[in-house]
Amino acid sequence: MPDYALMNQCLYEGKAKEVEQMTRDALAEGRTPQEILAEGLIAGMAVVGEDFKHNILYVPEVLIAARAMKAGMAVLKPLLSSHGADSGSTGRLLMGTVRGDLHDIGKNLVCMMAEGAGFQVKDIGVDQSLEKFMAAADEFKPDIIGMSALLTTTMTYMKTVIDGFEAAGCGEIKMAIGGAPISQMFADEIGADGYAPDASSAVDLFLQLVGKGDAQPAAAAATGVAERAARPAGHKSDKSRYQILYWQDIPSQLKVWDEYEEIKVELPPKFSARIDARAQRLGLTQSDAYTAQFRWGEEIERPGHIEEVVAAVRAEIETEKNHG
Repeated sequence: MPDYALMNQCLYEGKAKEVEQMTRDALAEGRTPQEILAEGLIAGMAVVGEDFKHNILYVPEVLIAARAMKAGMAVLKPLLSSHGADSGSTGRLLMGTVRGDLHDIGKNLVCMMAEGAGFQVKDIGVDQSLEKFMAAADEFKPDIIGMSALLTTTMTYMKTVIDGFEAAGCGEIKMAIGGAPISQMFADEIGADGYAPDASSAVDLFLQLVGKGDAQPAAAAATGVAERAARPAGHKSDKSRYQILYWQDIPSQLKVWDEYEEIKVELPPKFSARIDARAQRLGLTQSDAYTAQFRWGEEIERPGHIEEVVAAVRAEIETEKNHG
């Protein structure tokens, strides 16, 4: 029988080649595509989503895990399709950024995590008008339409889309919205069916909207967090190790650990804004192209206990001394 716990772990750690091979091996053993999807991929991404929600993982790690999930999905999709369009599907989700707004990294993350939860996802991209949303919905027949906006000047167009679908008699399609300037109050004002502040919450919302909010993966996935020995009372290590996660040469995250503990620190918003701006400028906003730019710097040992090293290295990064 396939070792789905190991497959979940490999997905969590972003090992795309291993996930792809384990998917092929499970098929060769005679397991169904639906089983592999549920217990190998969806279960693994569920843990990623939970750890993202509780700040154990951050956006770069979620993107890397999602890339591993997509490697397995690429093997399964033709087989799932051959058993019917909705085989193994949690629901159908149409996603787009509204007219006038060219931001899509957050939307891409939502799409990947929704696929990891078993949704069939159609992403129509950025700067999408009511007419384009309606044409895509007519073709794709979604259960949910998800709209994203990052600008206060474009978020009002969400109401135009919602009103347009209502006027066309398509009120049965659930409307979900999100983005930095969006709030639950705004969602209520424009008649949206739901709002989510982040990608993990968005998946929870989608599951609720299709009546599967309480569903949990059958397989228990490993958390991917390394087990460490209990720290003796009052003991502090006199040295720690650290790594910096870069997007190209821009720092994104800091990881510091000793034999007892690991701390991950997401850097201030100015770093993610810099990454977003460069990705937009270079045209690297599609999920695979964007994720491929992440790399971990070398492991470096440094004197001091873990909290001291976190504070010192973070200060150096924030004063731009560590942009190697």
